[in-house]
Amino acid sequence: MKRKTKLKHSDQTLHRLLLAQELGPVPPVGPTADVYRIANYADGLVGAAKPECDLLLPHFDSGLRWADANNPQPDDWLMDGGVRAGVTWDGTFYRDLNRYANSGSLFWSAYLKPGSAPGIKNGFWFNFGSGWSHLANDDPAQLLAGASQRIYFDTAAGQWKLVIEATMFVTNAVVEVWTGVKAGGTDPVGTYTRISGCDPLASLTVEAG
Repeated sequence: MKRKTKLKHSDQTLHRLLLAQELGPVPPVGPTADVYRIANYADGLVGAAKPECDLLLPHFDSGLRWADANNPQPDDWLMDGGVRAGVTWDGTFYRDLNRYANSGSLFWSAYLKPGSAPGIKNGFWFNFGSGWSHLANDDPAQLLAGASQRIYFDTAAGQWKLVIEATMFVTNAVVEVWTGVKAGGTDPVGTYTRISGCDPLASLTVEAG
């Protein structure tokens, strides 16, 4: 009869770590592109559903006022700079490891378009659906500090994630517009199923740009 050998505590810890690494989620190693986009995207596809995403719209009671130099009125309505100033998002995501390497090569964002720069018309402000978003402090290193549109591989969950966020008027709070996930695959291409967000759209499909 063979006698079982009891592992030392340090050996047990190492064994558990190796086992977890072997059984845990493994990041995809397949080829990926620098550009991906939402298939058949047109402005209003995401973030324009009513009444679910009505909170994205500016309202008369939202606290926004326009200082009319000719005849200022306390109830004058202001369409905030995010709506009248930004560019319309086209549903595309980009990768730029020089400007944002925090999440590695499996991370794409609308803000990382080549040539984008600080300024309302330079790709750091986006309008889409009923909402808008603005890169926090015009700084790609702070991409996750504000609202953003992004695709990335969630290593903790072992799945691809597509996130679309908007910025609230007045408070600038972040609103989750649509979040979906896709299991498997060596790149972001495929259909994402909605898990949360104000927009009830059931799914979105991502294709290589």
